[in-house]
Amino acid sequence: MAFVPDLDVLESSSLNEETFYGPDCLCLQKKPRLDLEVASPGVDIQVTVTKGHPARTFHQAAVLVAAVTKPAHKEFADSDLGGFLDDIFEPVSFQRINSSYAGAPIYRYTRSQSFDILDIDQKCFVLESSTQLVALHLQGPSAGRKVKLNIALYRPQSSPGGPGTGRVPVALGIKGYQLYMSCVMSGAEPVLQLEEADVRRDIESVELTRFIFYRLDSPTEGTTRFESAAFPGWFICTSLQPRQPVSITNQPDHVNIATYELS
Repeated sequence: MAFVPDLDVLESSSLNEETFYGPDCLCLQKKPRLDLEVASPGVDIQVTVTKGHPARTFHQAAVLVAAVTKPAHKEFADSDLGGFLDDIFEPVSFQRINSSYAGAPIYRYTRSQSFDILDIDQKCFVLESSTQLVALHLQGPSAGRKVKLNIALYRPQSSPGGPGTGRVPVALGIKGYQLYMSCVMSGAEPVLQLEEADVRRDIESVELTRFIFYRLDSPTEGTTRFESAAFPGWFICTSLQPRQPVSITNQPDHVNIATYELS
């Protein structure tokens, strides 16, 4: 840190003398060649601007100013320093540039995986029509009727602690078909339906959130659930009775089954 001389020393010297106090020395030194001197109006301060002198850090420069500054008629205030700097440095103008950019997708597609799915009552999913998915027990030759799920995986765009944190967004398709489950509002409650679509891409529209479900795995039990991203608290479920449509509920595992095994 630079040495600041005692006020008594400054009283006995003059700013016009060819000496100055160096940052690392306690003694008077020869002042470097001066190219320009500026006096700040209204404040009894003389500033020496030296060209070609090695650059100083801001901290060193501030200490140097304090060392050579001596207000003569009034107490030196912050406002005086602000006006003083305005006199010394040229004003800097800023240009405002208005630009637009594409926002990040809501869900970024990563890859797809295929799984066999059974509810915890060992019922399979069967496609009865292009719009109807049911769950029933299959044995023997009829086991070939079960469908595999084509699960598209996404990476969410969410802040820490926000909705979806710690859960995996997925889209649930029927392997071999362009059919995906979606959750939409019908009347007073959401319903589950099949739609012909291909969502193996980034999801950039809030409208397409109807295809997104959060996969909630239970590693200790080896099971999983699927919660609607568009309607939080609603889960894909099957009926306790066989050959009933796969649907959605906000009371999982009460009068239905909302827990599954994937393999």
